[in-house]
Amino acid sequence: MDYLKNRDSLDRSLEKALTNQLIDRYFDHTESWLRAILRKCIFSLAYLQGETILAIECPNLAIAKRLSRKTYPFLCFAEHFSNSESDQVLICYLDRNENWQCFDSTQKLWMPLADFVSCSAETDD
Repeated sequence: MDYLKNRDSLDRSLEKALTNQLIDRYFDHTESWLRAILRKCIFSLAYLQGETILAIECPNLAIAKRLSRKTYPFLCFAEHFSNSESDQVLICYLDRNENWQCFDSTQKLWMPLADFVSCSAETDD
């Protein structure tokens, strides 16, 4: 069990490092408040209804709501990661019951996503 916990921690640190690189590279011309908020989040890829989409995992509802009001910086960026023409982005946080709540940029609404699966790095065991 400790191995899995350590592996999850390593996966998250790798995702966080990648997130910081992406912010430095692609969001360097955005407002400083946006970069600061994004540094508290983790960018990941997720699968939803068979589609690969960009997910921004936020540490809490306040940050997720703030990002959901300003999705345009993410839409073009998301096209690089999708296997379709969609520029869908999910801005998500875990609620008090450990359920994912996500803002869907294409539908412009909040929804619970029980089948949300973030793609963590895999290693060969």
